[in-house]
Amino acid sequence: MADRKPANAAAASKPAAKAKKSSSSKSSSSSSSSASSSPSDELVKLVWLGAVVYAAFFFLSNAYIIRLQAIQEYGPVIHEFDPYFNWRATQYLYENGPKKFFNWFDHKVWYPLGRPVGTTIYPGMQFTAVFLKNFVFGDSMSLNDICCYIPAWFGVCATILVGFIAHEASLPQNTGASIFGVMLDGIRGRYADDESMGSGPGKKRVWNYYSPSVECAICAMGFMSVVPAHLMRSVGGGYDNESVAVTAMTLTFCLWMRSLRNQDKYSFLFGILAGVAYFYMVAAWGGYIF
Repeated sequence: MADRKPANAAAASKPAAKAKKSSSSKSSSSSSSSASSSPSDELVKLVWLGAVVYAAFFFLSNAYIIRLQAIQEYGPVIHEFDPYFNWRATQYLYENGPKKFFNWFDHKVWYPLGRPVGTTIYPGMQFTAVFLKNFVFGDSMSLNDICCYIPAWFGVCATILVGFIAHEASLPQNTGASIFGVMLDGIRGRYADDESMGSGPGKKRVWNYYSPSVECAICAMGFMSVVPAHLMRSVGGGYDNESVAVTAMTLTFCLWMRSLRNQDKYSFLFGILAGVAYFYMVAAWGGYIF
């Protein structure tokens, strides 16, 4: 009787093993069938990609057209007082070079006292305009026109960067945890593991682009293209510090968020670039102290 029990157990284990093999084969066949996409799925992906490209082009082109309205109506003219002073400082930098610019004492501003312009402004925007004149456009575009178009150019760039920020923030590997869980982890002094953070909603569409992350980016670009707070600071001819600094600030945030990916071993490079972008923002705008 003692010898029969193992034989019966072995016999009973055989059907279980067969059932397990059949279930594993079914699961593998189902996974392989799901992995192989049908032509209709490929068509849906192409339609989705076309809609995304069209929406991005629509928002970016309208962001540029809206900001050029003043130039189209009145021509490439510098508007208001601060932009005209910035244009004058840019002209002095272009004609005399950085060394004389930093030692420049202008007797025509803050009259009758005068002002040491080179050491009392944030010259990032002026250096940007001179760089574009010397190394990008050359004789094909005047310095005045470059200064008039810079707010519109950088306004479109800021719109794109806000879309990148929204895309990075809504990726599946960044949306697995709730806001309350992140706050609780912060109170406890611990980090959320990659498994819990990577369980967020998302569906891979084309290449490495996920839905709804791409849709979030497109919607953010649409809002940024027409939001009044940014629009009033990035109109063509409004050559003021905020037109460049907002773009530099969004670039800093975008690179900083990208550097927080734990799965990428090259994330530290984006952290270095975030520091460079922050330096550029500080050089272009005194509002960084806030």
